[in-house]
Amino acid sequence: MSARATSSFAQPRRVASIRRAIGHLLGVETRGSRVLSLYLGFDPSRMPNLRERRMEADSLLAQAERRWGGDGHVSHLERMALREDIEMVRGLLAEERELAPESARGLAIFCAAPAGLCEVVSLPEPVEAMVALEERPYIEPLLELASPERWCVLLLSHRTSRIFTGTRERIVEVAHVLDDVHRHHEQGGWSQARYQRGVETETDRHIRGTCTLLHERCKRRAFDRLLLAGPAELHHRVELELHPDLRQRLAGCFEIDVERATADEAHRRAMPLIEAEERRREQEALSSLEEGLAPSGHGAVGLDEILEALNEGLLGTLLLARGFRAPGFVCPVCGRLAASAHACPLDGAQPARCEDVVENAIELALENAAEVLVVRHLGEKLAAHGSIAALLRF
Repeated sequence: MSARATSSFAQPRRVASIRRAIGHLLGVETRGSRVLSLYLGFDPSRMPNLRERRMEADSLLAQAERRWGGDGHVSHLERMALREDIEMVRGLLAEERELAPESARGLAIFCAAPAGLCEVVSLPEPVEAMVALEERPYIEPLLELASPERWCVLLLSHRTSRIFTGTRERIVEVAHVLDDVHRHHEQGGWSQARYQRGVETETDRHIRGTCTLLHERCKRRAFDRLLLAGPAELHHRVELELHPDLRQRLAGCFEIDVERATADEAHRRAMPLIEAEERRREQEALSSLEEGLAPSGHGAVGLDEILEALNEGLLGTLLLARGFRAPGFVCPVCGRLAASAHACPLDGAQPARCEDVVENAIELALENAAEVLVVRHLGEKLAAHGSIAALLRF
């Protein structure tokens, strides 16, 4: 067997850098300063050049000035800090290299000048353009980019294998195997049967070698789910040769021209199966939630109940409808979260209002090693429970 390995790709490194940025932003001390969070998505169809990107950024910063620069609830010092943050971002984006980072599809910028915070994060996928000014960095879009499932798509024919890895957003070819498997013999008689048995033996050897290679790659760099692609008659044979660890990750099969398919075509054909798997996981979580809503069950709904579970460290999985936000309150002494403005039961302090307590809830969930599941496809079912729910730890 001969194998030709391709070069590694930037996506995993960018996701790793996003996770490091989230860890840093979770621990940053703002010392009472508000944080300006700006997100830009570089969709080539909408913003093909620097001029469009700069116009988008200027529009968002102008929006921040209009919304918070004259806000009567914001102190003079906070307004001055906001202007300093805006000028800092404008200065950053005046440099061409910041608006056109290599292979990036977007940017996230976090500024709080009084706290000495100015962080720029390159994003591997476009995001919705937005600006926020809150007590903490607004990290929910980063969370969705940093914690997607990693997918592997194995394309395999009688003589060629190709391995693609990535996320739901993009996959890239990382290995290519070409074996010397003879074509089927067209002549009849005994020689044809013997020749074809030889071909099948070589095909089995090719499948077995590819599955071994795939398992070795998975041990070095794990992926969450696996898809098989290629001639339909080979799917079952490949599945039988998969290591049990890989067989458990198998999420489906589809047909494709292994030798000629591009990465974009493989991704396009894989997306229905990826989305079906996402729906399955969402439905599984929502079904567990429904079962857990019985008295003394392990489910929780409603912002009050979920924040209380978070405060007590009882939350195992946080379920959020994509884009869900809600105002709330944070105790300035102990950090306890609440949906209403009652004095903190632990220290009696009056809580401070925050524009989006969901962001604080996400941070606390991550700090407590809870899973955060952003519901993409079944949001209407979660909306019946207020767009936020949780599965509690037993």
